[in-house]
Amino acid sequence: MIKGANHISEQIHFVSILQKSYIQKQLSKIELNEIQARTINYILTHPGTIQRDLAQYLGKQDATITNILKNLEKGKYITRKITVGNERQKQLYLTEGGEKLAELIQNIFFDLEKVILSSLSNSEINNLMNGLKKVSHDLEQNT
Repeated sequence: MIKGANHISEQIHFVSILQKSYIQKQLSKIELNEIQARTINYILTHPGTIQRDLAQYLGKQDATITNILKNLEKGKYITRKITVGNERQKQLYLTEGGEKLAELIQNIFFDLEKVILSSLSNSEINNLMNGLKKVSHDLEQNT
């Protein structure tokens, strides 16, 4: 961090902290943490996905993902089905309870989006999105 300066990277970091805090507060009402919510949301949008793909999406180790999935399975939110032709690999699906929970999670993220965009004009939204895409691309190239 550069002393005494208000740099964009600091502002992005601050927004990230605020976003995380908002999400955690809302998710605590349905007794989930962010990683569980993102897992359920990913399985919702990628039914039949496998653990390796989920781990890559979340940026977590397989052992961590295994524990997350065990807890979600214990809560009857997900089910694992053996992949045809590969008994070691299991596909992930939401149960009916998981689908209901996914709807609540989706609403939390939609509400967050509304809060973020509420004070921005369409032009500002487009400029922000384009700028963030460029920053993301550049950071990916340098990581």
